[in-house]
Amino acid sequence: MYNSKLYSSRGSRALGMVRGLLLAALILGASCSADKKPAETSGASQEASTPQSLEPQAFQTRLKETPDAVLLDVRTPEEIEQGKIAGATPMNFKSEDFEASLSALDKDKPYFVYCAVGGRSGKTVNLMKEKGFTRIYNLQGGFEAWKEAGLEQSKP
Repeated sequence: MYNSKLYSSRGSRALGMVRGLLLAALILGASCSADKKPAETSGASQEASTPQSLEPQAFQTRLKETPDAVLLDVRTPEEIEQGKIAGATPMNFKSEDFEASLSALDKDKPYFVYCAVGGRSGKTVNLMKEKGFTRIYNLQGGFEAWKEAGLEQSKP
C-alpha cells in the first residue's frame, strides 16, 4: 500500500543529504583553490595563463632573460618625451586605434607592458588576456616605480 507521508519524508531527507554534499563539495573546492597563490605555483602553465605583475627589478630581469620579448609603453607621446625604458615600442592607450593595434600583435610572443603608474598597463594586460595573449607581464607601479628604483631610462 502506498504511504505518501513515508515517501515524502524519505525524499526530503535524501534531497537534504544531496544538498549538504553539494554544499560541502563547493566549500572544499573553494578553499582548495583559494590556498593556491600565483607566486607559489611555477612553470609554464601558470606563466602562460595569467598576466604577471612584477616589481621593477624583477620586470627588468625577466625582460632581459626572455627571448623575443616585446616591451610596450602604453603612455601618451607627451609622457614618453619625459623618458622611457630603452627599446620600448610606443602604443598610446588613449589613441582611437589602440585595441586594433593590440589585435594586430603576434599573440605567441611575450609582452612586457608599462605605463606611468600601472593603471593603463593593468587594463592593457587584461585586454590582451581577453584577446588570447598568453605571456604578459605588467610593470607594477609603472615608469614612476622604475625611476624610483634607479633603473636605466632613456630619452626618445
